[in-house]
Amino acid sequence: MTGSVAHVDFLVEGYSMKIFLETILPKILPDDLVFEVFDLGSKSQFLKKFPKRLAGYSSWMPDEYRVVLVVDADRDDCRELRATMLTEIDTSGLTVTSLRSSCQGQVLLCIAIEMLEAWFFGDARAIGEIYGKTFMNLRNRRGCRQPDEIRDPARRLESILTNIPKHQAGLKKVDLVLDATPHMDIENNTSNSFCRLRDGVRFLINSSQESHAPSN
Repeated sequence: MTGSVAHVDFLVEGYSMKIFLETILPKILPDDLVFEVFDLGSKSQFLKKFPKRLAGYSSWMPDEYRVVLVVDADRDDCRELRATMLTEIDTSGLTVTSLRSSCQGQVLLCIAIEMLEAWFFGDARAIGEIYGKTFMNLRNRRGCRQPDEIRDPARRLESILTNIPKHQAGLKKVDLVLDATPHMDIENNTSNSFCRLRDGVRFLINSSQESHAPSN
């Protein structure tokens, strides 16, 4: 992969997101690109640790490396969260990749709205494939048609999957990820935040080696 991106590190919030990305990224990335996913812990731990990790990258990262940050919005103001994280990226001395602004850089920021579980509402067929055909119509249920607008999608999924034995005592997030992610159709997910991750990663790895100034 001479003259192109060869390695991408993903810094993420939580073990469930780590497993999700390790499963889904081979569907997005070319076979000859190396990637690693690092779980920085809870959201508070992630927000504390990632600036230090970026500062470390800035001291040694070669031209063919890129970094992706993935964090849940939860109920935080997404614009404020994004602005805060962009400031930290800028402080590190690394440059920002922005598909919207066609800005090529070293770091891509992705925010899951509200959280990872919304991405499964964006592809209900994946849940139906593993837990039964009745779940393939989740998007037709009231309040489920816009995945990124579902308030607390993890709790919503928990209430929907109560008849599935492994989830009867509460949603087992890692099991959900392991079960459903292999069945996801990355080209037809209706979650806008998932699509931004997918398209942003594709833009990141196809960007030139020349880095441009960060864009908000």
